[in-house]
Amino acid sequence: MKPRRPELGSVVQFTLPNGRYAYGRVLRDAAVAFYRTTTDEPGLPPIGNRDYQFVVGVDNHALRSDLVPAVGFDPGIDEADEWPPAQATWDPITGAPRLYARGEIRPATVEEATGLEPAAVWSLEHLIPRLMESEE
Repeated sequence: MKPRRPELGSVVQFTLPNGRYAYGRVLRDAAVAFYRTTTDEPGLPPIGNRDYQFVVGVDNHALRSDLVPAVGFDPGIDEADEWPPAQATWDPITGAPRLYARGEIRPATVEEATGLEPAAVWSLEHLIPRLMESEE
């Protein structure tokens, strides 16, 4: 039996190469909100804190890994708190922007899409370097 993806509101822990620990809160739409706070000791996530450094989609393989244990639970404040912020996609042929939000894609203006996180699903091998950027 394969390990299951952590449930909505679970807090997962990522061990960083510098020996510190980063934490992410599982949201809807395969997203994880990564807390800005990291710790020297494992198992000390900043439950209740909503100061995130970024929010991205994370692939199931990464969240089902033994390397990413669930170490807490941080329930949503309300339904809006369970969803990731809108993300942008850009049509590769026309360049037209679109917004991806709450499971829906809609056309967008350039102004709406500019500066948003690109809609993507990240693997563990790509997440760790991004988490390390904030440690430097």
